[in-house]
Amino acid sequence: MKSAGWFPPFFSIYIHVPFCQNLCDFCHFYREKPREVEAFLDALAREIDSISGKISAPVRSVYVGGGTPSVLPARFYESLFKHLDEAFFMDGVLESSIEVVPETGTDELVRLSEAGFERVSIGIKSFNPDSLAALGARREEETAEGSVEAARNAGFTSVGIDLVYAFSGQTEGSFIDDIQTALLLDPDHISLYSLVQSDDSGPREIDQDTAAAMFTESRRILVARGYRQYEICNFAKPDHECLHNINYWRDGDFIGLGPSAHSAVTAEGTRSRWRNAADLAAYMAGPGSVKEELSVEGPEIRPAEALMLALRQTEGVDIDHFILGYGKDPRMIMGPSLKRFRELGLIRTSAKRIRLTTRGMLLSNEVFGAII
Repeated sequence: MKSAGWFPPFFSIYIHVPFCQNLCDFCHFYREKPREVEAFLDALAREIDSISGKISAPVRSVYVGGGTPSVLPARFYESLFKHLDEAFFMDGVLESSIEVVPETGTDELVRLSEAGFERVSIGIKSFNPDSLAALGARREEETAEGSVEAARNAGFTSVGIDLVYAFSGQTEGSFIDDIQTALLLDPDHISLYSLVQSDDSGPREIDQDTAAAMFTESRRILVARGYRQYEICNFAKPDHECLHNINYWRDGDFIGLGPSAHSAVTAEGTRSRWRNAADLAAYMAGPGSVKEELSVEGPEIRPAEALMLALRQTEGVDIDHFILGYGKDPRMIMGPSLKRFRELGLIRTSAKRIRLTTRGMLLSNEVFGAII
């Protein structure tokens, strides 16, 4: 896999598999208990057919998320890839990724690798049973420690893990223990997701100061061990960045398939955004019936969205390239907020680039809100 720095924005496909055996309290993504798998595959095929003639760009990445995509058998994905190959230009795919749970068996991992996936993201969340309980997460058996090696042995060329932090019931020490345990497993990619509280029924967020301390210390440890932070939440060994996600942050186009999936496609300088409603039954009855138009972004709107996405990357925004691509100076888009955020230590600027500081990453929503 080449470094992400080699690639400009390209075209991606995201597929949302909404099935989960365990509906964890902390998760915000649309999910349902597994049912009618063949009907779901048929609905995906119909949605693919409805789009295929409208997309001429070659596909460079495929990402299957959820939910828990690994609850579906590998034969499902063999059929899916065959249908994608027939509908889109897939010869130039650089990366194909799937999310799995730690208890996914070795035989199934092998079959997923053989089906066409070369990158895997393991949703570990935490190695600590008390932290898992505080999240309202359930794990059928304690297999997290062996999951990275199992994925490598199955043939995946890039293996990542996800950890969750900053929730009530977790201490700074237990989270750093999670980081140290993760390093012992030597994954290629590590994502750190701060809990976002959805309502009063699930796990609670902790105070900002403790969350900041967790983030700062974990970042220090990971960077010292050779992981490059390339986006607010994501760390990777060299050449193991997630190209699919980088395409989002570089304002590339993408199609989302499945219930709740989002899409963004550009034609003649105008970007159209839409999503599928989070309704599995309606989706399987007719994928076209759940499409919801979100926005049409012309040259006057799109640059602000692109600026917000680009600032998620640690490399920040190349000012000259941004002006060339969007016809607007990113400093002008931010207006008076730029000076204020610079004084607050949230943004660092030079003649060539704008980027978030470490403190700015922790308070990125405030920065992005001012841009939008």
